[in-house]
Amino acid sequence: MDRLRRPESFDDVRAEGLFRGTTAPQHSGVILQSQGIVFTQGLPGLLGAGGFRPDKIPTKEDVLEAGARIFDRSSCADHVDVFVSHCWGSKRWAKYLALCLYLNLAPAVVFSLTIWVVASTVILTSARDIGASHRGSLLLLLVLVYFPTAVFFFVFFMGHHLVHRLWPTSLWVDRVCVSQTDDELKRQQIQALPVFVARSSSMLVLWDDSYFQRLWCQLELATFAKYGGAPKVHFLPLWMAPWLISAIVVDLCVATIWFVIYYWVTPGTSCDVCAALVPQFVLESPAGPFFTGPVGANAAGMMALGLLASAPWTYSCKKKLRNHALMLEQMASFDCREAQCTLDADRTLVELHVRQLFGPTDKEEAATSPFEVAPAASHRSEPSSARSIASAVSIPSVTNFACSDARSLDAFNAYIRGPLQAAVVENVGGELHVSYSMCLLAALPMIMFSVADIVQYCGTSVDAAEFASCAVPAYIVWIASMFLVLPITYPVFLRMLKCALAVRWEWLQLVLAVISGTLSFCYMAYLTAVLFRFAFLWQEPAVYWAPFLIGFLAFLLWQIRCLFRSSGGSGISPTPAPSLESGSDATYRQLHVEDD
Repeated sequence: MDRLRRPESFDDVRAEGLFRGTTAPQHSGVILQSQGIVFTQGLPGLLGAGGFRPDKIPTKEDVLEAGARIFDRSSCADHVDVFVSHCWGSKRWAKYLALCLYLNLAPAVVFSLTIWVVASTVILTSARDIGASHRGSLLLLLVLVYFPTAVFFFVFFMGHHLVHRLWPTSLWVDRVCVSQTDDELKRQQIQALPVFVARSSSMLVLWDDSYFQRLWCQLELATFAKYGGAPKVHFLPLWMAPWLISAIVVDLCVATIWFVIYYWVTPGTSCDVCAALVPQFVLESPAGPFFTGPVGANAAGMMALGLLASAPWTYSCKKKLRNHALMLEQMASFDCREAQCTLDADRTLVELHVRQLFGPTDKEEAATSPFEVAPAASHRSEPSSARSIASAVSIPSVTNFACSDARSLDAFNAYIRGPLQAAVVENVGGELHVSYSMCLLAALPMIMFSVADIVQYCGTSVDAAEFASCAVPAYIVWIASMFLVLPITYPVFLRMLKCALAVRWEWLQLVLAVISGTLSFCYMAYLTAVLFRFAFLWQEPAVYWAPFLIGFLAFLLWQIRCLFRSSGGSGISPTPAPSLESGSDATYRQLHVEDD
């Protein structure tokens, strides 16, 4: 009778060559080649990852050769750094972007910032000459903003070919590390899945809205959480990478329009444009000066940016709000009895696996509970092979264990709703939460634009002392703006958008979303303008402006703290898990009964 192998049996598993791993650049990067075609469901994904045309009508030999090629791109391993968990129903391009984000984000930031620092150092050494001779020139924007941003995107999509050859990250990915065409080898590898899980340093969950609806995904996640600990489970929502890319592109547009407004448009032109757009009674009111000159041009530019950015913002942020809330709701109300499973036979196998993980560990009861192999990744297998996996395993009757099985399933539900959900909330926050680091990355083009702005603004100084007196306060203001103002745009917009989406009529939702995007940009521009106002007061006695600056900085810090708390105001708190039986011990040594 086949049994699930214990993690302590790793030496035997390694000797049999069952535990394998791969890296992103290994053998031409099968994981990320062709925009993640390895994650495409069915024969097209198998053929494409195996070097054939995905739309080819294959022969049996083609299928076997494709499976062999993919399997050969993995190698025997003692452990892996990351166990990749995903749902086959999600789009492959989304998984591709998510893995690019996970593997290449840090190198992309390092390379782009290095290029920016080097270029900034060279330009600042001759800032007065460059600022005077290239005022309004796109050269500074190209060198200091566009080129580093282009480097960021290049490394983001291609960095694994270089960086991970020097410092490889080993991965366990089902289609590559489990044989797709040898049913007997696949059965043996599935039988040893607990060994693979126990020998993985962390788990990466590529989450989408169907992940917590799939029974196999839930079981795999809970198994790793109990073996390695819930804190080692890293959730990466599939909306994150598209959102970050679109946010950086929008911020690049912000930097460009800012440059145009301040260094291409003359004050006279700004006044004429504002006078033509703003009603006469507003211009004649006490608020009229705010709509004319550079101030009015800046406000008009931010409003235009808000209008243009509203469409991509609304799409990505609406998807984030919906999916994030759905993820937490699915976990809070999770019941493995209602989770989706393709085959009824697989459901029986899962329940047997759950009983071993979460059932009583009393030796006498365990001795009377013959346990069969639970293919812990049927969601990983193709539909055409799922029945062969199920039929390869003998399923005993569970009638005699109905009561204990019910307790085990309840314990499993309590674990998902309690400790695991708490770990998820700690890891990815609530519905309205976006991490501070991600928002800071989204503002990367504006951060890079800071040096171009300082050089343009202070470059007309006649001597070094005058340039320093202009540049030093500008540096300080830009640093404060980078860390305290620029990152808040998206959290503010998310909160406004959630209120807008609460309206019943769709046309009104759209109008309110556009207004929300505009107001978010204008609010960011207003806070930045207030900070720069203090730069003009730098030469005045500190007693006049220092208390106001301290108070304003305190307000910005308080705002950052409120907007980036991990709870994010989701309104959903982890369901307290009831105390479980002794079978819920979290150490993996107690999760498996001794072999006969």
